Amino acid sequence: MRRSAAGSNGRGWNGGGRGGGRGRGGGQGNNYDNDWNSRGGRARSANNDQGGGGRGHGNNNGNAWDARGGGRARSSNNVATGVNLAAHPPYAEAAPDTEPALRVLAFHEQGHRVAFACYSEENNEIVIEDCASHGGNDTERIIQGVLAACRPNLILVGNKVVANAPLLECLTTMPLGEGDGGDGNGRSNDNRQLEGGGENGERPAAAIPYQLLKSSAFEPRQCRSVILTKLRVLTLLRRQSANPHDNFAHAQNYTPGLHSSGVGGMAAHPPSSFHSLASVVDFDSPTLVRSLGALLTYLRSTAFRLEEGFTVTVNDVRRCPASDSFLRLEETTLRTLRIFATDRHPLVAANNKGRTYGKSKEGFSLFTLLDRTKSKAGRERLRQWMRQPLRRPGEIRKRHAGMELFLHPECHPAASLLLERLGDVGSMESILMRMQRCTSQPNDFLVLGKMLEAAHAIVAALNGELREKAFRLDTGEGEGMQSMDVDGGSRREYPSVAYVDELLRRCHVQEIRNLRERMATIIDEEVTAEVKDRVVINYGFHEELDRAKETFETLDETLSEVGRQVLGRHQDLISLKVVFLPQVGFLVSIDKRQHAYDEAANAFPNIPEDFEFVFVQDDDAFFKSDEMNQLDEEIGDLDAFIKDTEALLVSDLEEEVLERESELRATFGALADLDCILSLAGCAADLGFVRPDIAPAEEGVIRIENGRHPLQELIVDDDFIPNDTDMDNANRVLMVTGPNFSGKSCYARQVGVLVYLAHVGSYLPCDSARISVMDQIIVNFGDVETCSVPQSTFQRDLTQMASIMRKATPHTLVLIDKFGKGTAPTSGIAVMASAMQRLARSKCKCVVTTHFLELFSLGLLKDGQDGVKAVQMSIHVPQTDEDDAVPLFKLEDGVAQSSAGLVCARMAGLNRKVVDRASDIISALKGGEQVKPLPESMNANSPFQPNVRSAIRLFLAVDSWANASDEDLALLQTIVDSM
Repeated sequence: MRRSAAGSNGRGWNGGGRGGGRGRGGGQGNNYDNDWNSRGGRARSANNDQGGGGRGHGNNNGNAWDARGGGRARSSNNVATGVNLAAHPPYAEAAPDTEPALRVLAFHEQGHRVAFACYSEENNEIVIEDCASHGGNDTERIIQGVLAACRPNLILVGNKVVANAPLLECLTTMPLGEGDGGDGNGRSNDNRQLEGGGENGERPAAAIPYQLLKSSAFEPRQCRSVILTKLRVLTLLRRQSANPHDNFAHAQNYTPGLHSSGVGGMAAHPPSSFHSLASVVDFDSPTLVRSLGALLTYLRSTAFRLEEGFTVTVNDVRRCPASDSFLRLEETTLRTLRIFATDRHPLVAANNKGRTYGKSKEGFSLFTLLDRTKSKAGRERLRQWMRQPLRRPGEIRKRHAGMELFLHPECHPAASLLLERLGDVGSMESILMRMQRCTSQPNDFLVLGKMLEAAHAIVAALNGELREKAFRLDTGEGEGMQSMDVDGGSRREYPSVAYVDELLRRCHVQEIRNLRERMATIIDEEVTAEVKDRVVINYGFHEELDRAKETFETLDETLSEVGRQVLGRHQDLISLKVVFLPQVGFLVSIDKRQHAYDEAANAFPNIPEDFEFVFVQDDDAFFKSDEMNQLDEEIGDLDAFIKDTEALLVSDLEEEVLERESELRATFGALADLDCILSLAGCAADLGFVRPDIAPAEEGVIRIENGRHPLQELIVDDDFIPNDTDMDNANRVLMVTGPNFSGKSCYARQVGVLVYLAHVGSYLPCDSARISVMDQIIVNFGDVETCSVPQSTFQRDLTQMASIMRKATPHTLVLIDKFGKGTAPTSGIAVMASAMQRLARSKCKCVVTTHFLELFSLGLLKDGQDGVKAVQMSIHVPQTDEDDAVPLFKLEDGVAQSSAGLVCARMAGLNRKVVDRASDIISALKGGEQVKPLPESMNANSPFQPNVRSAIRLFLAVDSWANASDEDLALLQTIVDSM
C-alpha cells in the first residue's frame, strides 16, 4: 500500500447541509432538525397531499420546511388514493435532478477480513462484499475493485480507518477507468469542492469524500439488531407473500419514500426475518454484519429518516462482482471441505473484544497437508492462495509450469538449494511496517541483511543453471525431457522459461545488491548481534563518530590523568575522582569524610576557591572546576553524541530502505510465490499428484479419473478406493444414492476438494483430470449445531438452500448432502425434488447425496433427463445374517435399491431384537399390512410374564411382609432377581 504522511488527506465533513437530503456549499453532515431548508438538494415529506408517487418540487403540506431549486419532495404517506402509477409516471413532471444519485459505501476491517456495504439510490439496492485480505497491496487491490464496481460518492468509516492514513487514502481515491473518470454509465464522480478539502480548498478530481461515524455505529450487537429489525428486502417479501397473486411489480422500481400503507399492502409487511435475511447476509461474518449495520444506521438518519419506523426498504441485496478474478468461497465451504482447521483457545468465544488467548494452531486440514513452505512469508502467501483460488486458466497454468519444472529430476539439486536459502527469508512486511512506524529493532537490520543475501543467492540460482534446465525442459532436450503443451503464443512456447523469467523480472536484482552493499558498509553486524540493544556503525564510515568512539574508549585513562593533575595542583586535598554524569558533565568527586565538612552550613572550608559546589550524594561531594569545564568543552557528552549519531545514521538507512519499499515488496513477494510452488511440488511428488488440464468455463466439464480424497486417504486403514467423476453440460446434477457407511458424503467432499485444488494451481490426487474454471463453490452440509443461531437444523438447511438458489450460476459447483432429512419424509421429498429441478434449470454443477429413493421411483426426477445423472455407492449385502455387509466405496451408475438401514444398524452394534423388530415393521409397511404388536412372551415389560406372575402370587400370599419369614424374603428376592 502507498506510504503517506499521517492525517486525513484533507477530506472531511462539515456538519449541516444534510438532513435526509444533500445540500451544497457547507459540506455534508447529519442534521436531525425537522425545520431546515435545502437548496439544490433532496427534500422528504411525511405527508404529501399531492399523492401520485410523491415526487415534486416546492412546498409540501404537513412539514415546516421548504425545498427549493428543483429538489425532490418525497412522501411516505400519500393522502390521495386511486392514482394509477402506470398511467401517471411519478417522476414525469419533476424538475431535472442536478445531483448524482446517492451511492454511499460503509467499510470495516477486522483482522484479515474486510467488508463493504454500498447503497445505490439509483437502483435502490444494497451491494455487499466480504473477503479475506492479507494487508498491503492485497487490501488495496480489493478496495480498488469494489470502488470500481460500486462507484460510491460517500465513504463511511470508523476511527481506526481514519487513523490509518494509507488505508484512508486508498478508500477515498476513486480508480479512474476508461474515459474521463466516470463510471461508464453516464454518472459523474461527484467531485465537489469541500471546505478544508485540500490545499487552497481544492481536492483531487478522483477523490471521494468520507464521513466519520461513531464507534457505536459499528458495534456488533447493535448492527445485528438494526439488520434484523430495520431492513426490509422486497425480493424476499415477494417470496414470503401468502398470496402468490399479490402484485409486487412495483418492487422492481421501488424508491425510498414512495410506498404507502394503501399501495399493495406494503405497510402490513414487517422487516425481513432472520430466516430470509440469512439467505442473503452471512450473519456468521462479524465484519460484514458491522459494515452493513453501519450503513443502515446512516441511511435511517438520512435517506430513510421519514420512513415509517425508520425502516430501510430496498429492492434487493446482492453480492459485489468485484472479486470475479478469484473463486468465491464462503466460510461454510472452507469448513466443510476442511481447507483450514484453526483451533483457538476456548475463551476466545466468550470475549467480544476479539482478544486472543495464546496463539491459535492449525489442525488436520488441507492447508497443513500442502504447507511445506520454509519462510513465514511463504506460509502466509500459501494461505492467501488457498483463500483466493484463481479463475483465470492462464494464471493457473503458470503455477503448473513452475511445479513441472521443479518436479523434474534434473532440477532437484537446484530446488534443494532454493529451499535452503528460503529458510533465511523472514517477514518483509513486518520489517517495513516497523520502519514506517519508527519502531524498528536492531535485529530487524540483521534479519534484513540475511534476507537480502538469501534473495541474491536465489536470484543467482534462478538466473544460472536453473534457467538453462528450464529451456532444455521446454525444448525437449536432455534425457527424459519432453516439451509441454501450454496455450499457444510466442511467450507460452517455453512455459518453464517464462515462469523463471517472470520471477526474475519481479526480483529487482540491482536494487537488492546495492541495498545489501550499503547495509554492509554502514552496520557492524557482528557487534550489533552482541550488544543487541542498538545498531553499531562500522568503523571508517563516519570520521567524527570514529574519533568520538576512540576518545570514549580511552576516556578512563584520560580522566585518571586529569585527576592526578588536579590533585597535584591542590596539595591540600587528600583524594579525588573525576567522573562523568550524563546531562551534567565532568565533575570532581571527593569524600566528605576525609575533608572538613560543615554539615550545618553544607560547606567545605578547606576546598580550593575555584571548586564550585554542585551537590552531595551519600558520602561523596561533587564539584565543578576549571579543568572540568575544559573537559566539557573539549570532550562533551560522548556517550550521547555517539548514540545520537548512530541513531541518525540508522534513521537515514531506514529512509533508504523505505525508498526501495516497492522493489523490496515485489522481490520478496516473488520469493514467497516461489516458496509456495516448491511446497506444492513437494506434496505432488510425495503423494502421487498429477497435473490437471484446465478447461475454459464455457466447456463446463468436471472429468476426473480415479480421484482420491487427499485427507481421507491418509487416515484409512486400508487402501483408499478411488472413484471417477464425469460431469458436463449434459450431466449437470449428479444424484448419489446408496446405504449409510458407503462413502456418499466423502465422495461429494472429494469432488469439491479436487475442483478447489485445481483452482489453487496444485496438482491433484488422481490419474487424470480435466476441470473447467468455476466462479464459486457452495455447500449445504449438516453444519455444527449452535445455540447462537435462532434456527432449527431443518430451518438452517432451508436457509442454506435458499442462499444457493440465489447465488448459483451456470459456472457454480454446488455440493448438497442429504437435504430435506430434518422434516417429515413427504415434505422432505417434495422440497428436495423441487429444489433439484430448480438447480437443474439454473445449469449449475451439483453433486447431491440423498436417501430419498422415491425421487426416482415416483418419477419426480428421471435419470438422463434435464441434466440429472443417477449414480450409487455399491455395497455387498450378505445373503445370511451370519455375515456383515461390506461397503465397497465404489461409484456405479444407477439408483440404489435400498439404503440398507438395518444392515448398517447391525454393523453399528444395535441390539439384535431391535433390528429384527424393525425388519418386521418394514415388511408390514411394504405390504400395506397393520404392524402387529409384540408377543407377550417377547415383551419383557408385560405383567403376564411367568416370573412376574410368581412374584405377584407370593406377594399376595403373605399377610404382613413386616413379619415375613426369612424363607419368604429369600424366595421373593430370588424371583425378583430372575425378572
